[in-house]
Amino acid sequence: MCRSRFRIHHRAAQCTLVAMAVCVTFARPAEGQEDVIAQARAAVSDGRRDNGLELLATHLASTPRDVDARFVYGLILSWEGRYDEARSALDAVLAQAPGYLDARVALMNVEWWSGRLDQARARVHEVLEQDAGNQQARLVLQRLDARTRPWSFGFGATRDVFKDTFNPWTESAFSLSRATPVGSVIGRFSRANRFGYTDGLSEIEFYPNFRAGTYAFVGVGFGKDEAFYPKSRVSFDLYQSLGHGFEVSGGYRALMFSETTHIYLGTLTRYVGDWMITGKVYRVPDERVGASWSMHGVLRRYFGSQGTSFVGGGYSYGFGREEPRGTGDLVRLDANTIRAQVQIDLSEWAQVSGSVSSGRQMRLTRDPQWQTTFGTGFTFRF
Repeated sequence: MCRSRFRIHHRAAQCTLVAMAVCVTFARPAEGQEDVIAQARAAVSDGRRDNGLELLATHLASTPRDVDARFVYGLILSWEGRYDEARSALDAVLAQAPGYLDARVALMNVEWWSGRLDQARARVHEVLEQDAGNQQARLVLQRLDARTRPWSFGFGATRDVFKDTFNPWTESAFSLSRATPVGSVIGRFSRANRFGYTDGLSEIEFYPNFRAGTYAFVGVGFGKDEAFYPKSRVSFDLYQSLGHGFEVSGGYRALMFSETTHIYLGTLTRYVGDWMITGKVYRVPDERVGASWSMHGVLRRYFGSQGTSFVGGGYSYGFGREEPRGTGDLVRLDANTIRAQVQIDLSEWAQVSGSVSSGRQMRLTRDPQWQTTFGTGFTFRF
């Protein structure tokens, strides 16, 4: 049954990637290639792939350096399941034009569809190293993780230090994740220590993927003592790629204390090569004093052989943390916070992260309150 479900998801992923590749490939051919690529396109659309291949092969025999025609030729071969020939054609494209991203994505698909998982993972990392936001590479990476290293264990800790009031706050979290063909499932337990009291929050999160570029986040959590965490917490986000490196999302949070705090949010993300820039806005409605707003901006630079390590920074007005979970995250609605982050893949199996932020909150009768937060984390995949 598991193998059958995998084949279904594999086929769905293949159809999605093929459809996207068709759009990219045939969007606007160069002038000198227009006739042959247009004819090949018509043949493919009519189900005559052999004719399309013959047209391109004849053209390439007389014009061997036509890199775009060779790319289309390799692409059609991959759809025909002629993976060795497709691999040879696409390798030739990259030998001539190493920055040809579409050819690199197509070669990644060839390795994935042909079941060469180690080679497919290497190709995924090559794509992400060149284009950190590539949705097809992200989808294939998730499928690969679900088959080869589905589990991950993580630990993280933060310490909040205040300038002139309060003893330091500490918070730690343990997580266990399972990658599946339809998305990742995460179990997390967080523990906070403040003012001599402790509290805990247990959460289950799910990231379902519907197709390349469309996915969601669903989370539920339950507090232990309602001292710092809510009695229950509900989260939902829906993400959609818009193309050209843009991604948008909308979501909702409900933190159920003695009264429920409703939070609505939206994000806009742009990927440009190795860079990612994100803007996020929270809105907290309140009938008594009016709605409050919280805004966050994040800039990251991805690097490394796997394309998933990054360094970054950000600015926030309002919530001191990008993801509010408890009372300490909600009270600082008028704070200005800057932060720096780093995440490094030590290997395919281990990852470390660190962060530091400093926030300034205005007070009516006293000088501004300064809060500095240090964070560290470790993830092991197996």
